Amino acid sequence: MSATSGKKTGSKASSFMVIEDVLVNLCALMLAAMAAITLIAVFYRYVLGNALSWTEELTRYLMIFVGLFGTAVALRRDEHVGFTMIVEKLPPVGRRVANIISYAGVGIFCWIMAYDGYKWASWTGTTAEILPIPMWIPCSMVPISGAAMLVVVIAKIWHELRGEEK
Repeated sequence: MSATSGKKTGSKASSFMVIEDVLVNLCALMLAAMAAITLIAVFYRYVLGNALSWTEELTRYLMIFVGLFGTAVALRRDEHVGFTMIVEKLPPVGRRVANIISYAGVGIFCWIMAYDGYKWASWTGTTAEILPIPMWIPCSMVPISGAAMLVVVIAKIWHELRGEEK
């Protein structure tokens, strides 16, 4: 069953679903790569007696990518951690205001993450410790995921302002 089944269709809704599907598929691909790389590392270390030096660093970067992209997906699906007991007891207008304030706070964090992450990623001129890649590649995931979450937050605020159901 597809992640898009049972969801709204429309140009905006479908474009967000395409982005979500891409992020979910990237996360699944990276998790599969992590599992495969770890199995290869274990095989080389314990069966062949020759440890590969790059496997730990690559799986670490992939884990960070999955966590950052997964956060954007969780935010989109409203599956993130939250304390909703008080908000659920509010009338619909109060709930909407509380959600907008909450999303605005998250949006500020995402803006800082995207802006400062971009400065950080563009500033680094080093290469990874073991892998022969420039560090701006793994560091760029911070501003990319911050921007993705910021887009989700703006859409969430827009839906709350219009009074649309989630």
